[in-house]
Amino acid sequence: MLGYESIDISRPNIVPELKLFLQRHQLPLGKDSRTGITEMVSSVGHSCGKSTDLLSQYMSYKVFDRCPDDWSLGQKLILRACEPLPRRRCLAKTVQKQDLSKSPDSLWRSVSNKSVNWSGLGCKSFDCLKGKKLSKECVGCFDLGVEKDRFVKVKGKNDFLIDDVLGLGSGKIRIGFDISGGSGTFAARMAEKNVTVITNTLNNGAPFSEFIAARGLFPLFLSLDHRFPFLDNVFDLIHASSGLDVEGKAEKLEFLMFDLDRVLKPRGLFWLDNFYCANDEKKKELTRMIERFGYKKLKWVIGEKADAQVYLSAVLQKPVRA
Repeated sequence: MLGYESIDISRPNIVPELKLFLQRHQLPLGKDSRTGITEMVSSVGHSCGKSTDLLSQYMSYKVFDRCPDDWSLGQKLILRACEPLPRRRCLAKTVQKQDLSKSPDSLWRSVSNKSVNWSGLGCKSFDCLKGKKLSKECVGCFDLGVEKDRFVKVKGKNDFLIDDVLGLGSGKIRIGFDISGGSGTFAARMAEKNVTVITNTLNNGAPFSEFIAARGLFPLFLSLDHRFPFLDNVFDLIHASSGLDVEGKAEKLEFLMFDLDRVLKPRGLFWLDNFYCANDEKKKELTRMIERFGYKKLKWVIGEKADAQVYLSAVLQKPVRA
């Protein structure tokens, strides 16, 4: 499953830097007694072998010089399951972070356009992004004036207040993981409650990662196809929305749910926030899967919004398994 096994580095279209990165390096003292390995290898996503032209383009640069301004190329490879990407020996483009505020003021302070790399994006300012629907989770989510009401004001019966959900955790919610993405507002509200939240995101159509970081929050630049880089049973809370439904395929959703279950601690809370049910079968399918995990339903609300579409919101508690 590693790139060094699935990529033929003898092919003529493989650039020298990629060959060097993928080379096996024998341990100078032979077999390591603790791990049993005899050589060091560099891992690259196995699907990178299907995008060797793009990968070679990504690895084409002058060593110790500035990297090409090609973050969007890297993301394109990630979205093709070429993840993790190989390391590079060049200096990433820097953008001067202007007018950044100290926490907690940074949570709701406007972010300067000059503190973001806009290359590869259609919009070149945050004003351009305001009001845009970038996903079901991000409708004008770069307008912090609008975002400020989220999680503290209820617009419909599917909306839960943060204080109510934290109360279900009996005061034991300290660290969380948000895969609903957006501009980091969930993590911002949790930060106000002294809860540290990591936000999983990619820059799909907008500079989500930079914006979240500018708010003083932790963005994790990772696709949902990648196994989460966390140990088992570490998070007190996981927050997810419609982005949970990876490509609408039941099998992919199951693999993702098992990984989320893995990193959630026993008695931890799984907050499913306004999950869009495209049809009744999708609702039943998700319900059956949740029941198979044995989660306790602390909150469970199914309702329609103004667009007549059906949404499921729930707070579930992971059981203690022997």
